[in-house]
Amino acid sequence: MTDHTATRVGTMLALDLWDAGDAALLDSVLGLTLPTAGQAATGAAGTALRVGPRRWWLDGDGFDAAAIAAALGDRGVVTANGGAWVRTTLTGPDWRDRLAGGALIDAEALTPGQVMVTLLFHARAVVHARGADACDVYVPASYAAHCLGHWHEAAA
Repeated sequence: MTDHTATRVGTMLALDLWDAGDAALLDSVLGLTLPTAGQAATGAAGTALRVGPRRWWLDGDGFDAAAIAAALGDRGVVTANGGAWVRTTLTGPDWRDRLAGGALIDAEALTPGQVMVTLLFHARAVVHARGADACDVYVPASYAAHCLGHWHEAAA
């Protein structure tokens, strides 16, 4: 059985670099190396998810937006975007089946640490495979009731 728990994302920053090659400039400020395409990296401050060619989400309370902006200079921008998303954690041995029931994704291909952007019940979603038995699914707050409603129905 798969359980799902939804929480509003509190502190999350969107990091956009004008040149993805500048990612190494931020290693010391972030306390981690920004992950490559389709990956996530976790450090003491939180988790960095690569969600686009030159975009990362920094999910966690420990990231310092002012320090990141200072390190970026004119090479990119960092903005708060946590309030726009709901994080749903799917746990259990069959989370991939639950995810595949509504997403355009090969859930069986997801390995721990991998990140994929997909559609979930017609809404853009970001999936982060945290381990063999868990993943986080980020959905826009405005679509959360729609997306989660389908999962509640499937569980019933």
